[in-house]
Amino acid sequence: MPRPRSIRLGVILPAAGTILLLYLLYIRSRIVVPDTNIPVREHFNDDEDPTVFEPPMASIRHSVIRGDDAAWTNDENTTWYSVGRHPNRGECWTYEDRFSAYKDPSPVMSAAISDNNNVNKSKRAVLLRMGSNQEWGEQFTLHARALVLEAGYLGKYDIVILTHLEMDDGAKATWMQRVPEELRPLVQTFTSKQVREWLPRSAKFKSIFDQNHLVVQMFMAQNPKYEFVYSVEADARLIGRWDVFLDDIDLEYAYHRKLKAPDQEMPAIPDLVTFESLRRPRDAWPWLEKECVEHFQGIENIRASLGIVWGWSRRMTDEMTRLNEKGINCYFEYFAPSTAYQQNLTTFFYQHPLYCPRTTPSSRNTMKKEQLGKNDPRSVQHEKVAVGCTYYFVNPHSQPFWEQWYHTPAACRPPALIHPVKGNFWN
Repeated sequence: MPRPRSIRLGVILPAAGTILLLYLLYIRSRIVVPDTNIPVREHFNDDEDPTVFEPPMASIRHSVIRGDDAAWTNDENTTWYSVGRHPNRGECWTYEDRFSAYKDPSPVMSAAISDNNNVNKSKRAVLLRMGSNQEWGEQFTLHARALVLEAGYLGKYDIVILTHLEMDDGAKATWMQRVPEELRPLVQTFTSKQVREWLPRSAKFKSIFDQNHLVVQMFMAQNPKYEFVYSVEADARLIGRWDVFLDDIDLEYAYHRKLKAPDQEMPAIPDLVTFESLRRPRDAWPWLEKECVEHFQGIENIRASLGIVWGWSRRMTDEMTRLNEKGINCYFEYFAPSTAYQQNLTTFFYQHPLYCPRTTPSSRNTMKKEQLGKNDPRSVQHEKVAVGCTYYFVNPHSQPFWEQWYHTPAACRPPALIHPVKGNFWN
């Protein structure tokens, strides 16, 4: 009797092993690679990781803005209100959602960062602006990697880390060691002397702080391949992905362009993109300069906007340089908008969400439609539009909005452009 049993086992065991193997192969074949995985571009070897990275995604995929404009952000002590335009997208990000993809980059991911500008062949760029006080801590590094991989790798923009360094070569080399290795190929440095020497002699140079538009003008003059650039200050942040944000700007401008009046000339690319609505500064605004007010023929022709994140066309920067050649060089927050207004260029205000711990914004701008430039979109809200709160020149709201998010793992944030986020921890 034992013999039949052994025969049975001898047949069954190999068959069972074969069935198990086939089942495992079947299960493996059913594993679907997430459609958010981005394929390696042609400059990577075939035997490397088949993906560069999996772009981040919000874990909450619905709107968190209630009917009373309060946001369900899961903060412990603060209720945040949407005080302006509500987000385009119904989503809410935890800090982990936003930055975990960039904490430990693979060799292929690092190569994509370093090689971004060699691969894109782009006519557009993002200039990440900073100075010698940039510490390159962990949180800022996550922000920089996100910008390069989202706006650069996914969005096809060149990324330039444009850095103001007033130091000798030895100190500059020491500073460069702070920069994570994969980001160093993207760094370009400049000094005040270089800007001063580039500026037409007829124009007055005060400082990079007062006239930071000159750095963008010089960059465009020295890099003729670019038709458009964004400049982003180092203390600005984005909740949501950069590629999505920049695509939304393009799509919305194209929509407003379709609505233009018959006598308007709005180019395919706007000349100036602002993220705070245009305003006419008050007479006592301390940044006004007599010679500039005279050039623009009175304060009624002056236009200003917060200059933290701006988009610039080549036509815009060339026109500003022509004014420099005539001896005109003004404070940065009104030089570009006033030049665009005077020369009938197109300024596009991209209205984005703002959040406050109260139901009203910091203030409102009141530019009437008839006070806009001839070729500015008339369908964009400027009159009594919310300003301040989480995108402002000071940080009483932007800082806690960001820091509470970081310190409360369960907290989430709807899409937002934030400024400023200050402090060594974020630097």
